[in-house]
Amino acid sequence: MNALRLPIIAASLLLVALPASAQEMKPGLWEITTTMKMQGMQMPGAKFTHCYTAQDISSGKQYKGDEASKCTISNLKTSGGSVSYDMACAADGSKMAGSVKGTVSPTAYTFDQKIRMTPDQGMGEMHSTMNGRRVGDCK
Repeated sequence: MNALRLPIIAASLLLVALPASAQEMKPGLWEITTTMKMQGMQMPGAKFTHCYTAQDISSGKQYKGDEASKCTISNLKTSGGSVSYDMACAADGSKMAGSVKGTVSPTAYTFDQKIRMTPDQGMGEMHSTMNGRRVGDCK
């Protein structure tokens, strides 16, 4: 897998991590910032915005992430504003497995993800962080 594509895939996988608890996110325009570290090196981060409508949230669209990532979620646990789960994904002939832990409120969230690719391809465990904050209404 192309090393430049990996941070993009990881960021899209983190979209799966968006709130899954009674502290449901509020619809609107969200600014999302991602960081990734692998093999002890900080990789280029990303910053983007995404509009979540009330319909997106009620249908669970905020959990699905990138369709191409083919992820499944297991061991989902929510308590108040805390969320954790395990995930397994397949993309570009590789498999990824990992865990996600985070906190969420109606206007902000933080998620930390640890994933490992199989075959390893020399990348070891990758650590990603995603911070989101609601910045207003969708335009």
